[in-house]
Amino acid sequence: RIANFWDTKPGELGERWSRFLRISTPFITRFFYALLNGRLWEDEASLASQAVDNMQELGPTFVKLGQVLSIRPDVLPPKTMKELARLQDDIETFSNEEARKVIEKEMGKPVDEIFSSFSEEPIAAASLAQVYRATLRETGQEVAVKVQRPGALSTVSKDLYVLRRLADVVQPLIRRFTADETDYIALTETFAEGLYTELDFRNEALNALRMEELLKESLGESSLEKIIIPRPLMPLTTRRVMLSQWVNGVKLSTLPKEEIQELIAIGQEVFLTQLLDIGFFHGDPHPGNLLKITEGEDAGKLCLLDFGLVAQVPRKDRDIIVSAVVHLGTQNWEALIEDFQELGFLSEDTDKDALIPIMQRVLKPYLKGGGAQAFKNANFQALTQDLLKVNMEVKFSIPPYVSLLARSVATLEGVALQGDPGYQIVAMAYPFVIRRLLKNDSRLSFSALRELLYDPHTRRMRPQRLATMLQASLGVVADADSREGFIDFDSVPKDSAPVSEVVKFLLSPNASKLRPLLNAELAYGLDL
Repeated sequence: RIANFWDTKPGELGERWSRFLRISTPFITRFFYALLNGRLWEDEASLASQAVDNMQELGPTFVKLGQVLSIRPDVLPPKTMKELARLQDDIETFSNEEARKVIEKEMGKPVDEIFSSFSEEPIAAASLAQVYRATLRETGQEVAVKVQRPGALSTVSKDLYVLRRLADVVQPLIRRFTADETDYIALTETFAEGLYTELDFRNEALNALRMEELLKESLGESSLEKIIIPRPLMPLTTRRVMLSQWVNGVKLSTLPKEEIQELIAIGQEVFLTQLLDIGFFHGDPHPGNLLKITEGEDAGKLCLLDFGLVAQVPRKDRDIIVSAVVHLGTQNWEALIEDFQELGFLSEDTDKDALIPIMQRVLKPYLKGGGAQAFKNANFQALTQDLLKVNMEVKFSIPPYVSLLARSVATLEGVALQGDPGYQIVAMAYPFVIRRLLKNDSRLSFSALRELLYDPHTRRMRPQRLATMLQASLGVVADADSREGFIDFDSVPKDSAPVSEVVKFLLSPNASKLRPLLNAELAYGLDL
């Protein structure tokens, strides 16, 4: 649609094309010179730095593109991703006069009629908008006022046209001179769709309301009392201006270690609930979007901000993700490859025999029995980078929501590591995997549960594995010193839950899928 619109207005695109070419041609020339002369890896750092400088000069669309690409390990190498991370900070603001004009045009009233107070400078700025603190004149309520950059829709629309045409040119060249099979055209179109959604702040407001409602249905009352999502004011929210409840807080990453540890526990629970139970998750939980409330009745709570970027995980994919964790932990490589194929990571014609040794070499060190003691302090980001080694030998692709998921997990773990250097989110997710297995009625989940519990040689249940699983179902996992690797299904926690709690769980509806297996095992033992 964008192409169809701008194809009829070539004159309006001339200036933008001219600016784009003036800024980007030196970089494009350097890039292809390095590519054709085999210097791409050698010049990677300087090329990435130049690309980021260009993106900042070209404006919001390209800054946003850089932010999106910074979470694509299947598209870009680590040094480039690190350089692109600069685009998360130091965003240039636009003038307060321009912001007021946008508000007045959207609201149909002068700013002073709507607000009794309005901050002189923005409190925060991002690629597409900036935020002010204000007080509603009519009610006296303090609010956050998010204002879209002037002319953002027109600029972004032109830029997306330019990027789409550029993808048409670049993709054939890259495929001709490299083994890279990434579909840059599809990537550009996915980016365009997401960016257009973000440009309508009513979507963000509705996402926040939906997330609040879904968490109320899925989280326990004790957990709900520890979080807050600032409520948007829908009657006062338009496409370019969003009003929401004001909160006073500080970034989670700036807190003392003890406070980070306390709040990251609830943050982890909220995120994994979004991923595994709800299938609707916050796609951008960077440190600026995770706050500790410092004042008022919500003081001490974890605050989740900015729902402009969310993603949905289909029910089938959630089941496969849980199954893949089990197959990884049991080192069932063939089944794990099948999981990756189902998720769209690998094509159906992937050579399993060739891939299994590669996966064993890259992934086994993180698992029990694979020398994992050396990886005790490794984190999710390290695992992601090692997975890139697989991509160098066997091409895989990553669905858009998985890219957001990888970034969300890495960001959450990054904050947690500031409070606990031994924190590993993959290991901490085990209780959620177990609860999902026990809650789910699908054949896939039941098969994964049996694989987890039973010895493939004796076909009998493994007592230590059962003990670990029961503890995990109660939210208790072994610490880093006791675990051997990211995923260790046999490490029983030192500080285990009381026997009475285990028995209570076994008699509860949550263990209904487990009881038939235990009854069969008991009957077998009595026969002996």
